[in-house]
Amino acid sequence: MIGQLIFYFWMLLNILLFLYVLVETVLLIFALKAKKKNKHLALTEFPKVTVQLPVYNEKYVIERLIDAVSKLNYPKDKLEIQVLDDSNDETSTLIKNKVDFYTKEGIDIIHVQRKNRTGYKAGALDYGMQFCKGEFIAIFDADFIPDSEFLMRAIPYFNTDKIGVVQTRWAHINEKFSFITRAQAIMLNTHFSVEHLGRISSGAFINFNGTAGIWRKSCIEDAGGWHADTLTEDLDLSFRAQTKGWKFNYLFDVESPAELPVTIDAYKTQQFRWSKGAAECVKKNTKMLWKSNANFWAKLAGTIHLLNSSIFIIVFFLVLTSPIVFWLAKQGYIMFSNINVIPFISLFVTICITLLFLFGHLMVAKSKWKEALLFIPNFYVFLALSVSISLYMVIGVIEGYLGKVSEFVRTPKFNLVTTTKTKPKDYAFKKEHNITVLELMVLSFGVGAFALGCYYQDFFMANYGFIISLGYSLKVFMPKYVFRF
Repeated sequence: MIGQLIFYFWMLLNILLFLYVLVETVLLIFALKAKKKNKHLALTEFPKVTVQLPVYNEKYVIERLIDAVSKLNYPKDKLEIQVLDDSNDETSTLIKNKVDFYTKEGIDIIHVQRKNRTGYKAGALDYGMQFCKGEFIAIFDADFIPDSEFLMRAIPYFNTDKIGVVQTRWAHINEKFSFITRAQAIMLNTHFSVEHLGRISSGAFINFNGTAGIWRKSCIEDAGGWHADTLTEDLDLSFRAQTKGWKFNYLFDVESPAELPVTIDAYKTQQFRWSKGAAECVKKNTKMLWKSNANFWAKLAGTIHLLNSSIFIIVFFLVLTSPIVFWLAKQGYIMFSNINVIPFISLFVTICITLLFLFGHLMVAKSKWKEALLFIPNFYVFLALSVSISLYMVIGVIEGYLGKVSEFVRTPKFNLVTTTKTKPKDYAFKKEHNITVLELMVLSFGVGAFALGCYYQDFFMANYGFIISLGYSLKVFMPKYVFRF
């Protein structure tokens, strides 16, 4: 009886995962049919632009960021730079020195410091808006290195008064740094190719990604401004703006280079904030979305968009129940007309997910054959990393739905690129939860599943067990280790 219940629960998880993949496949079809190359538009006039750089304790990358932004190709009298500094370490001194240098060079750049960190990033952006001069506001996080032509390529796409945002595609300066960064690149490339391109092409909502994009100031104001009641202020404001009728543009072929997290701890911190914040936005924005004048597809796709982080709940319980179901099937407790359907279901869902990420990744790959050959090992690591943080993400998603408030914890950046050989120094940051004991229990479960899979010569059971074991071994024993291969 218990075995049957576990099997039905496992089937439900597979169905939910398949429905998610089905929607993603629809987006993939739209993305493949879309014109990825944006028609070049030339600026006929130069509106005033403010570039906001919200930073907090970014001593390793802040100078690189300010240098890049100060080299933007745009008329000096039409460009303002705000360094919104909430730091409490030596970052502030580095900023002051850079601001003084570029001020003498004739750049309109100011160092903005608040008395407290109220509202975190959203609070800093809102504070800077109170006295910014620009009609348009470009935003870059500390780990980005904008190209000098960024504004010249992006500003022209505010070609109607209803365009509220122009978002560009993230690129990765350290994608080849390690298997951890390669795995993250697969995830982000799929997001910016399949999801963003598919959504914009199908008429669904997209979101400003918090950085590497430009807002029309009046759009921010009309949508109610920056709110600090979620950890993903960018997703929240994006949906509030689009439900009010504002349109977004997405430039697939305009790359904005950035640094990927190089440790599992840093990756986990980033994903926790994104996942919990998305769950908070489900509560805040779903009802508003369905009351809006958007069409049915935009409402459906938007709801699934908001629910994206909840996929971690499916992943975590699917990972836990799969080895049990495989064992039950091996013992003959689960059969349909004397045919074991369990491997077929697992294989089908696995193939669908793999192909989805493969196409998404190759859409942005410069060397498609090389990336296709390297995809399987990199994707395997991506699965292991996703599994390893899934328990932590489940906690974050549940907290988001329950309304538990937590601090905005920024992702540590170390200024490490592909050619860097040195390891980063200690970079302290607050952890939300210590669940090492629970993670050790899941790791033990994975090792047991792998051993049983080998004993029964069951590939699927052994494979799930190995993914669990690999992911949680890295997470528990080497969370801060910088892998260089």
